[in-house]
Amino acid sequence: MPTNLEQFIETIARLRAPDGCPWDLEQTHESLARYVIEEAYEVQEAIHSGEPEKLKEELGDLLLQVVLHAQVAKDAGAFDMEDVARGINDKMIRRHPHVFGDKKLDNAKAVVGQWEEIKKKEKSESGIQSAIDGVPVAMPALLQALKISEKAVTQGFEWENEGQVWDKLDSELLELKEAISSPDMKKPEKRVAARKEVDLEMGDVLFTLVNIGRWHGLNPEESLIMAIDKFKDRFRKMEDLSEVPLKSLSAKQLDDLWNSAKANLKQEIAK
Repeated sequence: MPTNLEQFIETIARLRAPDGCPWDLEQTHESLARYVIEEAYEVQEAIHSGEPEKLKEELGDLLLQVVLHAQVAKDAGAFDMEDVARGINDKMIRRHPHVFGDKKLDNAKAVVGQWEEIKKKEKSESGIQSAIDGVPVAMPALLQALKISEKAVTQGFEWENEGQVWDKLDSELLELKEAISSPDMKKPEKRVAARKEVDLEMGDVLFTLVNIGRWHGLNPEESLIMAIDKFKDRFRKMEDLSEVPLKSLSAKQLDDLWNSAKANLKQEIAK
């Protein structure tokens, strides 16, 4: 009897058959690309929700994208789902010699170091030269910053202590303030170049913040999502507490309402 996964693969193949679903038949890797990203974000949201059933459902939606891409490739004679599974299985075995071979490692840090060394060897064989190559440009910028920083660290490019990272942040904040207050920002003929400089300095601040988080094992994307969720909760509570539209309130009234919303949410959590 076929497994649930085998049945699912057959279902997708049926949808892509000549007499299957017109929509599925029209899909290409390019047309499906956006859905992979969207479903991955929904998986992330489900993880934050703490609801196992929701996570199970969203993982299913993400699996749909993997199987559908594999079927599109199979129809084109490129590869199929078996090839995908074989490739990732071989990679996991190859990158875990301490589990599937004789090598022994004692801690997670050593495992990460070994993983990066094996990846580096694989990349050199595939023509990728730089230690920081291989980070998708389509990845969210905060995650790109984290991944590139982590790769640079494997080559010894790292601050000696956390204090140096905070000093770097202070320096970058100062440079951002100077760029924003530059007289060139008010000169039409120089504003474009001055604005670009502000953008670059803002990026330096964000990049340094990512590294501060990295020193404490934080994922900046996850941290920002949590902050956004917190802001949304408080803002909605402000709307609930206010008897008039928020835009009709003064800055002082909005600040007081924000603090009230914050206190109300804390009380609700405490109950």
